Amino acid sequence: MSALSAFSRALLVALLTALSSGFIGSAPALAESVVAPPAATDAAAEEKDVPPPASPPPVEAPVEVRELWTGSLYTSSFRVGMCASAQGAVRGVLHLRLANGQVDVYHFTGTVKDNAIEASHSSGHTFRGRLSAPDKVEGTINLKNGMKIKLEGKRIQDVPLAPEDCAPLPE
Repeated sequence: MSALSAFSRALLVALLTALSSGFIGSAPALAESVVAPPAATDAAAEEKDVPPPASPPPVEAPVEVRELWTGSLYTSSFRVGMCASAQGAVRGVLHLRLANGQVDVYHFTGTVKDNAIEASHSSGHTFRGRLSAPDKVEGTINLKNGMKIKLEGKRIQDVPLAPEDCAPLPE
């Protein structure tokens, strides 16, 4: 594996993890279910010739929080689409644009808890980070060869992402 390839993979994992970290402090709480008042009985409704009250539609809780993280590292730039569930599961896709214009794509999974995020790529690279400000994340990518890369990313909340894998949409 070339140094650039290992670096690209490590950067991807770190970025994905960093993005996940941003979700920690901002994930909206699941909406509580709405309990409808007891409906009038049919007999009471017939007596008054008034239809029973309609129960309100159920409130749907958000399935995942969606964010986009962007930044640069050395001569590459990254865009990370991150989805986080209310239970703390994180998944996403990192697009790493190299200096030559080539875009490497990395899928990752992980967890987020108490403003800390951990994510990994199937190659063995990992990311550990945290939300350092409402619009910023920082962390470290640990390559499977032992190399560590520190990075920072900008966080943009409530963005549309590809529904099937949380990938960033084309610019």
